[in-house]
Amino acid sequence: MGVGRVTPVDGRWPRTLSEAHDDSFARMPDKGAPVSEWVAFRRANARMYQAVADIDRGHHHEALYWFDRERREVEELTKKPEWKSDYGKEGVDPVDPRIVPAPRSRETQVPSLPEVDFGRYIRAARERNSLSLTALAARSKISKSSLQAIEVGTRRARSLEVIAALADALGEDRVVLALLALKDHAGGSSGSDD
Repeated sequence: MGVGRVTPVDGRWPRTLSEAHDDSFARMPDKGAPVSEWVAFRRANARMYQAVADIDRGHHHEALYWFDRERREVEELTKKPEWKSDYGKEGVDPVDPRIVPAPRSRETQVPSLPEVDFGRYIRAARERNSLSLTALAARSKISKSSLQAIEVGTRRARSLEVIAALADALGEDRVVLALLALKDHAGGSSGSDD
């Protein structure tokens, strides 16, 4: 397993800021490791802290701080001559386009929501992406039966982890999906909780 890859903690991905710190410490390269190893490590940390910010809402701002710190470390590391000599000649861009600051929306900037319930929106998004239920289940790591129940409205997507997994698998905005799910809950639509 590569040094930059985020590893499960006790068989699951980091869900809290504390678990993320422990995971980061466990994967840390040696001090004399090549710059490319440190860049991979910092990039993986940035992605991990960004994900934890969405999951561990009690430590949202601290996780975003660590995300930004790791992102800045990548920028500094990729300016080093060792990085440029290893990768500059090969035309590899030292800036990872996946690591960008998370947009911060003000409370007054709530996106407009479509006039459709969560399940129907998920089904429409799945169909726009030409995905079968099986393909979406594989991408999101959510069972096919759960997805089908969410789409038809017999089960609610209550967990932020489920909502984030669906958003990422479908290329949708996590905030919009979370607000749609919340709207369903507030509206008292039927269905059991997921």
